Amino acid sequence: MTEHGVSLVTLDIAGTSVNEGGAVYVALRDTVEKHLDEPIPDDRFDRWKGTGKRQAIEGLLRESGVPVEKDVLDAVESDFTAMLLAAYRKTPPTALPGVHDAFGALRQRGIKIVLQTGYSRQIAEPLLEQVGWEIGRDIDGVITSDQVRMSRPSPYLIFRAMELAGVQSVDEVLVGGDTPNDLRAGTNAGARYVVGVLTGAHDAAALRPEPHTHLLESAAKLPDLLG
Repeated sequence: MTEHGVSLVTLDIAGTSVNEGGAVYVALRDTVEKHLDEPIPDDRFDRWKGTGKRQAIEGLLRESGVPVEKDVLDAVESDFTAMLLAAYRKTPPTALPGVHDAFGALRQRGIKIVLQTGYSRQIAEPLLEQVGWEIGRDIDGVITSDQVRMSRPSPYLIFRAMELAGVQSVDEVLVGGDTPNDLRAGTNAGARYVVGVLTGAHDAAALRPEPHTHLLESAAKLPDLLG
């Protein structure tokens, strides 16, 4: 444990650790709007950023007054996954500047790095392969939204990350992300540090009103934050 008492840093992937050019939200919006055959207002769409993508699809459909049967949800999620993976093949995601070095610095101090994401494992695994990160070498694990009953803003992704890392107390956990739902999940988990980063979907004006302990320019600054 560091002098700041942190033994686990658990971060979101897209927009927080990895630059994927915002393709996830293009794919999500396009697939849902195609099914609805109508546009989704920005404020409604923004509320679902950072949540599990199946959860977001279901919520956006329900809010548009569409009955959501399992076969419908499965079909829309399948279309979303195919579109996003195609986008990633065309323009491979890359690590955000300085983040890989930050992971190395933190792991050298004995801090575990577990990524957690609103993506399914079907999306997360090829994404991390494209970035070139391996579990055990670059990070200590990944928790995906299909491993929990409810994704963000519920705290279960974080609790599963703690379980994977063998960390028992939320007082030893730093949670970081680029959306309000990331910050809400960290707060709902009771994490010692809840850090908003400004490399992704939302700027400081959007994140500042949300519950947090720190706002950082980038996750690359985490070693400095933890001393």
